[in-house]
Amino acid sequence: MIETPAEVLERPDFRRALAVGDWSTALRVVIQETNASGATIAVATGLSQPHISRLLNGRVAEPGLRTVRMICDGLGIPRSLAGLLDRDQELETNRRQVLGGALGISGLAMIGTADGDVPLDHGEAEQLLMVLSATYRRLEHRMSSRLLIGSAASHLSLLRQRQARTEGRGGRKLALMTSEAAGLTAWLYVDLDDQANARRHYRLAVREAQKTGHPLLPAYMQASYGHFAISSGHPTEGLRLVAEARQNLPRSAPAIARIWLDSIEAVALAHYKDRRALDVFDDARERLGKASNDEPVWPWLFRFDAPKLAAFRATAEAKLGRWDEAAALHKVAATTNRSDKQQAVSDVERAYVLAAPPRKQVERACAVAVSAFDAGIAYGSERVVRAVADFRASLGQVGRAAAELDDRLHSVYRDDL
Repeated sequence: MIETPAEVLERPDFRRALAVGDWSTALRVVIQETNASGATIAVATGLSQPHISRLLNGRVAEPGLRTVRMICDGLGIPRSLAGLLDRDQELETNRRQVLGGALGISGLAMIGTADGDVPLDHGEAEQLLMVLSATYRRLEHRMSSRLLIGSAASHLSLLRQRQARTEGRGGRKLALMTSEAAGLTAWLYVDLDDQANARRHYRLAVREAQKTGHPLLPAYMQASYGHFAISSGHPTEGLRLVAEARQNLPRSAPAIARIWLDSIEAVALAHYKDRRALDVFDDARERLGKASNDEPVWPWLFRFDAPKLAAFRATAEAKLGRWDEAAALHKVAATTNRSDKQQAVSDVERAYVLAAPPRKQVERACAVAVSAFDAGIAYGSERVVRAVADFRASLGQVGRAAAELDDRLHSVYRDDL
């Protein structure tokens, strides 16, 4: 490991380079101050020497999250300076303390103390806000959306207030954080089945992304907005949003960007029973096979691999009434790690497949739907609860086969949640 000197970590130019992801500048500073070489940096970080050379020459503009972690850890750079959670922050914590404590610290950074002092400088405050944004992203997979939405919306409000007060300083970076926070808040509203607020926040996420100058973020937020529209039953609007996202993608965009857009578009086409969806998926599979680097490239925080593609295609195959193909793809999709919320959404889709002809495995389908319902209640996901209710309505009168599921759904109208 190479230990970057403390005085280097305090240098404004070095911190700025880390904050905006200028790894060419950051690595050159480390080389200059430690007399390290590209080869020794490669050994210290565990990355290949050609990869370090590409970073130094600026040929890798957006390294994946794993690469950033390896560089920070190998060079003794706190991950938070690069916009990630530090190692100790990635340990299991009391999540409500994280929410309350981190929000309190970042709020203090903006408004100062009772005596009028501002305890953190501009750069330190931004670092705290970035850490908090990352924390909310992690919490979303583990915590009830109903419990999280208030704090996430407050964090977004805090960022917007800070934008108004900074008078242009760090404008692009604040816009980036605001876009991320708005996108997450939009997603939480999707999970709460509040489409009006979801639309409003996705629009904000797109607008803020356009201010950042980032080559990928505007297209990512626009496509996320389109994905929401399609999932909400508005495929025409979703297709238009995805088409606009494609136009905003630079030629140098990573493979994951186009594969993801292909998958979203194909699901929208399947809504109309348009079998061209299958051709689009075939193209996406071919792109995936040619992809040379499977690392996530920010703003994508996930690898787009065969199971991920199978999950999208399973949705489309079911909409096309190709139940056997959908069932086989669900098995492939199940081989990847998912959060409980993601699994619940998949389980509802799988329940439809099980209940469809020629299987007609209604009892088994209802058991899968019960599991999805329980996860929806546990994580405050009104979206999942509504999807389970829609599935039950699609079955019609099936007698005792759906008795347990009916009891669960009735509890929504009876119990405090």
